[in-house]
Amino acid sequence: MVSSEKESYVGPEAILKHICKNKDKYGDKENINLDSLNISFIIGTLKDFKLSKPHKKRVKGGSEYQHYPKTLVNQIGELILEFDFVQRFIKGQTKPLHFIGFSCKRLKLRQYKQITGQTHLNTKKELQWFFNNFFIPDAVKMDNDMAFIGSNSGKRTISKTVGFLFDKKIIPIFTNPRSPWNNGSVEGSNSVFARNFWNKFEFTSVEDVDEKLKLFNLSSLEYSDYKQDEFEKKTNKKYIYQIYFIRKVYERNGKGEINVLNERIELTDEYINLYTLSKWNLKEKMLYIYFENEGKKIPIKKLKFEINENSKIQI
Repeated sequence: MVSSEKESYVGPEAILKHICKNKDKYGDKENINLDSLNISFIIGTLKDFKLSKPHKKRVKGGSEYQHYPKTLVNQIGELILEFDFVQRFIKGQTKPLHFIGFSCKRLKLRQYKQITGQTHLNTKKELQWFFNNFFIPDAVKMDNDMAFIGSNSGKRTISKTVGFLFDKKIIPIFTNPRSPWNNGSVEGSNSVFARNFWNKFEFTSVEDVDEKLKLFNLSSLEYSDYKQDEFEKKTNKKYIYQIYFIRKVYERNGKGEINVLNERIELTDEYINLYTLSKWNLKEKMLYIYFENEGKKIPIKKLKFEINENSKIQI
C-alpha cells in the first residue's frame, strides 16, 4: 500500500498521509474515525501489532562540543537548498550511473535526477531545472567537489558553479571537506534514496531507472505536501556577492589553521578541532572568520582576500 512503486515512503507519517489522502475508502469501508487519527495512534497501533522496529537512540555527535556553526548557517537564508552527487551501479553493468540529489529540510522536499557525469555543466543544468520547477533558494549548501568549488590548486578563484549562483542572486555555502554530515539534509535524503528507491527495485536498463525515478520523485512530492504556489518569486533587493565556508580548524606546527580556496589561514591554537564560519565579501575583498558560541557570532579574524586575477570569473 504505502510502500508501492507509486508511494515510496513508509512509517507512521506516510501511513497517516496515505489514509487521509484516501479517506473516503478508509473512512467508509474500514469504519475508521479519521478525526481521532494521529501520529501517536498509528505509532501505538504498529507497536501493538509488532510492525515497528525498535527506536534507536540518537547518538550525540561532535557538532555541539566542536561548535559547529549551525545557528550562523541557518541565518544566512530562510530557504537553504542542499545538493550532492550520488553514484550507483546496475548489476551486470560496468559503467556507473550518476545522479544529483536536491533536498530542503524546511520543506521536507527531495528530488533526484539522473545525469551523464559529475560535471559543472550538469550541475548548472540541473540546478536550473530545480529552480524552474520548484523555487529559487536564498542560499545553496554543497560540498567541495571540484564541479562545485572549482580548482584544487588555484588560490582565491571563483568556480563556474558559484558564478552561476551569483547570476541567480543565490549565496553559496561550502561545507567542511570530508564532512558529509555538514550537509545533513541531502545526506539523509540520500539514505532515503538508497532505501526506498535503489535497493527496493531491480533495474533492467537506464531507461527503467528513469521511469521508476519519476515515480519516486512524485511520491516524494506527495509526502512533503509541497505546494509551489506558497512561494513567491525570489527577490534580492540587497544581494551582496559573498561566499561562506564552514571550516574545521586543524593543527599545524602548534598553531590552528583553516584552508579557504587553497589559502592557508593561521588561527590561534585555542580553536584547534573546533569549527569556524568564514564569509568572503567580494565587494569589500575581505574574508571574515567567525566562531559560534551559544548561538552567538564571535569575530575572530579578518583579512584582505582578493579574487585571483587569473580566475575565469570576476565580480
